[in-house]
Amino acid sequence: MDFTARLWQEIGTSAPHLAGVLISAVVLYLTFTVILRFWGQRLYANRSGTGLAVVLVLGAIVGRSMLGPNATLLGGLTCLATLVLLESIFGTGRRVGLLSHRRAVLVYDHGHLDRRAMRRYHLHEHVMWARLRQSGVGSLDEVQGIVLEADGSLSILRSDTPLHPEMLTNVRNGARLLD
Repeated sequence: MDFTARLWQEIGTSAPHLAGVLISAVVLYLTFTVILRFWGQRLYANRSGTGLAVVLVLGAIVGRSMLGPNATLLGGLTCLATLVLLESIFGTGRRVGLLSHRRAVLVYDHGHLDRRAMRRYHLHEHVMWARLRQSGVGSLDEVQGIVLEADGSLSILRSDTPLHPEMLTNVRNGARLLD
């Protein structure tokens, strides 16, 4: 086999392999998106080593499965282009699409800790206390609400700051803060 044929074998791809990469990329992108839509907020809320490990392992499995048994440069570029296209169609920045977006969730308001929501999203109290300390909060009297954002971060709404109703747009149970 001459150099050019060998080089194409290493970096190129065949039509069946290319079709396999395309199909795998689409199916696994949609599957991974559904997994993160349902469990992503839970995984990111706790920010534990285990949650990070699960996300990394899922990503590695999905990435390797998309490329198939013979990963090549052209197969990788095809997979990357497919993912960019799918993200532009279904991505998190869009308001429309097949999959709805997660909403932020009120987990603390007016002295009431919503333990059910915290369990549902695997948010541990010690994580919340750490976030309060990082925000310079010394007492819960300083807090009118805590919101678990869709990306897993916590927003601290202080009592000394007036709360505009639009700030609670798309926050599950956010109306409780306005009472």
